[in-house]
Amino acid sequence: MKWLLPVLACWSVQGYAHQIPQTQSGLNVDFSVVANWRSANVVDEYQFWQVPGTLMGGHAYPARQGVVVEEATLGLAYRFDANTYGVMALASHAGDGEHASVALEHAYVGVMCCQENGPWVAEIGQMSGMFSPRLARHAKDRWFADADLAHDVLFGRHLHDEGVRVWLHETKGWSVGLEGWRGKAFPATDHSNAGAWDVFARYQLQTTLWHALVGGWWYEASAQARADHRYGGGHQHTPIAPPGQTAPLFADVRYTGDTRLAGVYADLRFDALAHGRVGLELEMIDAELDGVVHDGIRQANLQATQQTLTVQPYWQWQAHTLAMRYEHIRTDNQLVGAAAPRLAQESGLANPEQITPRRYGIAWHWQWRDALALRTEWLRDESTERARNRVAVGVTWQYRATPHH
Repeated sequence: MKWLLPVLACWSVQGYAHQIPQTQSGLNVDFSVVANWRSANVVDEYQFWQVPGTLMGGHAYPARQGVVVEEATLGLAYRFDANTYGVMALASHAGDGEHASVALEHAYVGVMCCQENGPWVAEIGQMSGMFSPRLARHAKDRWFADADLAHDVLFGRHLHDEGVRVWLHETKGWSVGLEGWRGKAFPATDHSNAGAWDVFARYQLQTTLWHALVGGWWYEASAQARADHRYGGGHQHTPIAPPGQTAPLFADVRYTGDTRLAGVYADLRFDALAHGRVGLELEMIDAELDGVVHDGIRQANLQATQQTLTVQPYWQWQAHTLAMRYEHIRTDNQLVGAAAPRLAQESGLANPEQITPRRYGIAWHWQWRDALALRTEWLRDESTERARNRVAVGVTWQYRATPHH
């Protein structure tokens, strides 16, 4: 992982997804709805979405043509006293159109020591991973309709797990922390003994002209017979075609082994422009998989490396934001065993055309009202063998209520 060099960064204007409730008592409420119209599907109807050379799973469902309520969230946070608070959040994600459901994403309590603003914080319960800022963002926080391709592949779009977090909260610009997880969330499995854990650190610097942040993290997970639950693994959503059309059968290939990921992220914002600002966000992730790919009767040893890059420059002027995004994934998979060719093909690890999955596009975001934002974008999607262009138009409605004093 020598390519992960230190980079300067700045905190995005969209902010960090993890927030601690206000010191004063009172209920903080955050409600949002995100809806998008897209001109095309990521893959053809009744087909599986599989990025070549990768193992996928979690909640990484493909974007669908037409109007979709992408996400609806309700978040509640309450500060019980100077040192204790609680957070709960419900969310519904569109998924594959037929799989949308309401899930409890957050339900945790936190304790701050040894002052009302920390600097030490301990949290326990159902939480999102804090180590990667871009991973923790919801659809309402993004300039683009689609989540990052890297997070779709490596984390199944997002990470919500049961665990414990201890971190040093913004002391002289520094925040460092350690998270231990049960392993319910992809890429781990909760019936493995090891579960998952991560460590992270970030440094934030702000001046009158610059707002900058640099951060890095390390994440490890263990899996036993991990399935792609989008389409297989006991509660699958295998497409069933109507008469006259065909849908392929999904090969339920599992992964048992370890996943190690390291990442750095960078945000930089320059505020000296009249009525505006320019910024740059990027994240690089290096992933290593060491384990076995198998089905009911066959297996092959796997050693794989995957490197991802996401770059997003943007320009803001008053209520308008113009953003661009480029992202790619590079893979190197080594499967050994008599069944290796067949399992590589059925699992998605095979990449005979040597495709480098990538996406790039441009988006315009308009904060029309305090609670209402409009968005339009063009995206070139080369994450599968067939490259596609698609246009998206969306709306975000967000309501926030905090106590008044």
